[in-house]
Amino acid sequence: MLQNARQGNDVRLQIAFKEIERTMPIFGICIEKRLAGIINRKWAITRIDESDEAYEQVKAVQKVFDKCDTKNQDGLTNALRHLGLATFRGRSCVKPFFHGNDLVLKCLDNWNVLDINNHLYWNPNGTSEVDFENPQLAELSNSEVCVVRNELPIDIPGIQIYLRQLVGEEQWARAVEKYGVAQVLITAPEGTTESQLALWENRAIRIFEGGSGVLPSGSQVEAMTDARGQDPFSEYIRHQMEMISILAIGGSLNTIGGSTGLGSDLASQQNEQFQSLINQDCKKISNAISETIVSKVVKHIFGNVECKVRFTFIEDEEYSANEYIDMASKLNQLGIKVDVKKLKELTKLNFI
Repeated sequence: MLQNARQGNDVRLQIAFKEIERTMPIFGICIEKRLAGIINRKWAITRIDESDEAYEQVKAVQKVFDKCDTKNQDGLTNALRHLGLATFRGRSCVKPFFHGNDLVLKCLDNWNVLDINNHLYWNPNGTSEVDFENPQLAELSNSEVCVVRNELPIDIPGIQIYLRQLVGEEQWARAVEKYGVAQVLITAPEGTTESQLALWENRAIRIFEGGSGVLPSGSQVEAMTDARGQDPFSEYIRHQMEMISILAIGGSLNTIGGSTGLGSDLASQQNEQFQSLINQDCKKISNAISETIVSKVVKHIFGNVECKVRFTFIEDEEYSANEYIDMASKLNQLGIKVDVKKLKELTKLNFI
């Protein structure tokens, strides 16, 4: 599957990716943490210049995106999650279209969208039996589909780690089955002959399996609690999960649920690394949405005009409307003029 994927035929690989993400807990945890970092980031429609046209486009496009963000299915939040999966799967595609005046964002399964030499083709049956020299499939244009690509997807090394972990778990299960049950030695009463030992052994086995029984006076029972051998498998399995954690969130297993138990410096460094990964995801998604979806919305509302706005994630903490008004008041007292249009845009208030 990996070799075929290098040539562009990754239909089966994409199906395998989704199955691994569903069945391997460490993948699910890391994916949710990475996507949560994107979803929890604030976003806004911003101008690319100071013209009146840009200001009008901001208001109109923001209104469309706000309404789209209220839908559970085919809405903005669902689309952002899907586009964020490109980090793991190599690409994610969303098809924007309008139902009346409502923006609809349809998430496309990767096995229905083939990526051959950076050209996208619609593969309605999800078949891998495609001639990649002459696909004979409908090509999807950049204006038709919003796509985020990642040239080093986490799922590529992840599928190999997954297979190694399965082998480790199989060996671990065999070791537990063989060595995990405590040994029990029974000393027969004094005077027991060799010919009678087999009888006592059978009785001891029945007692051990049943948990209760009777032994003759003078018998001694000793349970051996010491390990019969080393257990390298538990550490091996943890090591495989650590590799996924480092690839996906830039930290160890200890940081999946936060920085509890870590030193302040290490916790700060790992959080900084995680935020850096989220920033990278957000910039890729922001560029893709601005290029395809925002321009489509502007064209739908204003006709064939130049798009002067873009979709932007807000990295810094946003001020409240009251804080903006307070700052504007203080600046005004100092004799500094404030752009009322910009103030309306930032506070979402209408001034009369």
